[in-house]
Amino acid sequence: MNVVGLGTYAMDVLKKVNALPKEDDFCIIEGTTYVPGGSGTNVIVQLARLGAQCGYICKVGDDEIGKGILNSLVEEKIDVSKILVDPGKISLHTEIVIDREGSKFIMLNMGDAALSLNPDEIDFTYLTQAEVFYTDLFPKEAAIEGMKAAKKAGKTTVFNMQTGLETMESLGITKEDIFKVLQYVDVFAPCRSGLYAITDTTDLIECREVLRNYCNGLLLFTLGKKGAVAFDENDTIYQVNSMDINAVDTTGAGDSFIGGFIYSYLLQKESLNTALEFATACAAYTCTGLGARYSPTLEQVKAFIKEHR
Repeated sequence: MNVVGLGTYAMDVLKKVNALPKEDDFCIIEGTTYVPGGSGTNVIVQLARLGAQCGYICKVGDDEIGKGILNSLVEEKIDVSKILVDPGKISLHTEIVIDREGSKFIMLNMGDAALSLNPDEIDFTYLTQAEVFYTDLFPKEAAIEGMKAAKKAGKTTVFNMQTGLETMESLGITKEDIFKVLQYVDVFAPCRSGLYAITDTTDLIECREVLRNYCNGLLLFTLGKKGAVAFDENDTIYQVNSMDINAVDTTGAGDSFIGGFIYSYLLQKESLNTALEFATACAAYTCTGLGARYSPTLEQVKAFIKEHR
């Protein structure tokens, strides 16, 4: 096994609208599509499409959403043998409203299955057989114990903080929790809003200095249209620009970026510069279609890179 993930999943209900509404205003729904998503599983799907052998750990309900999520992972050849199904529970799902320019907002329904996964329900032997353990820290205690086990077994750990601090806190994860867990993290990849919130600054050098009090690993900052910046363990800075494309939908771009980065840097052992460029291409490709799972295979991303050189 190359990568085992533990974290979020979702069924994304995509609603295309004429324009994002302002306060007390309305919009016109132009179409609705149901697409399996969720940041954690999106990352693992991207890895699987690139050729990595992957498994996933989470808890779903036995509702139609849960069944759809499991089926979608099986179709991607991801091992679901350690995913727990809790009868009578509601699986996590989202409603994503997207305008004609690709801008969006997301409404999250956590249900009552996802966060009920406990550490004593995890098969840590399965988890530590993988080269890389990936998590977005949901649910907190299960993810933390997973990172501890992976680190103890000498595996590489990746923590993708894929939501802002306000959302993390609403789900019981404080800034202090994040800082405490960073001692077990080899690659820390916070989203832009989350990075700025936990460090109390928008200056990337200052962000790095704050995080170095807690994390000795690689720091990977995704900056949307401004590209991405990484600081290696020696604090050498690497930067890559975003690709010039006509975006259809930016949903899942960050997930494809992280999946592509893990594949290129941690599994294929490419240079940091090469991995950042490859990850950026994966993200850009995802933006050219509708939905978070519009992520490329290895052949598709190679062709995409060649086309945009």
